Amino acid sequence: MEAATETTRPQPRYHALVHFEIPTDSPEKVARFYEQLFDWKISKMPMGASDYWLIAHPDAGPNETMGGIYKKTMGESGFLNYFGVANIDLALAKAESLGAKVVKAKEEIPDIGWFAIVQDPENNTFALFQGKPM
Repeated sequence: MEAATETTRPQPRYHALVHFEIPTDSPEKVARFYEQLFDWKISKMPMGASDYWLIAHPDAGPNETMGGIYKKTMGESGFLNYFGVANIDLALAKAESLGAKVVKAKEEIPDIGWFAIVQDPENNTFALFQGKPM
């Protein structure tokens, strides 16, 4: 008899890169590019007014992703890297005390967690991410 298995989302490592996003004018075209270049598994996920394409490594298990692709809305350019934190409110306060500027306040990702986008003192943009407890 086979044992039942349960799929869970892995907990992010703190202070490590946990996700990235690729903004683009042509998500389908960019998805095909990276699928062919790196053999990434890319799947479209409807998200209301705009869709989101999840990126997974070719050997990834169910619900295991490493990034996403979305249609640009504000002239974004370049990859946006997300770093895991244990407490997003404390991390935002610490970043600001060190000279960072919050460019997108804390926002909830339903059933996933929270993120915020900041710029370091030299205007490099990155995101902080806190996952919801499982």
